Amino acid sequence: MGSTDVGDVSWVVPTVQASGATCAIGTPFHTWQLTAQGKTAAAHKGMVHTAKAMAGTALAVLHDSALIADAKADLRRRTDDRPYVCPLPAGVRPPLDMSAV
Repeated sequence: MGSTDVGDVSWVVPTVQASGATCAIGTPFHTWQLTAQGKTAAAHKGMVHTAKAMAGTALAVLHDSALIADAKADLRRRTDDRPYVCPLPAGVRPPLDMSAV
């Protein structure tokens, strides 16, 4: 449960995400306990395992262009009746002159 830029991107291009075990079950996110566990051998093992899965997926896609076509077709099927609508009003730009604030 949460919000990331991936949510917006996933409405425009086929997107995958991977999750891996890097902390003890029940550890609250955004805490010092989670940060401390990130330095453990168990966390490193989980990150490496997840990275291998991501790399394997990338290799599969690079070697089989039909996977990309299938993913694009799947995205169209899932979003054709619900096109992406940016939640920000048109023309909104970030304040680039921070000294004026």
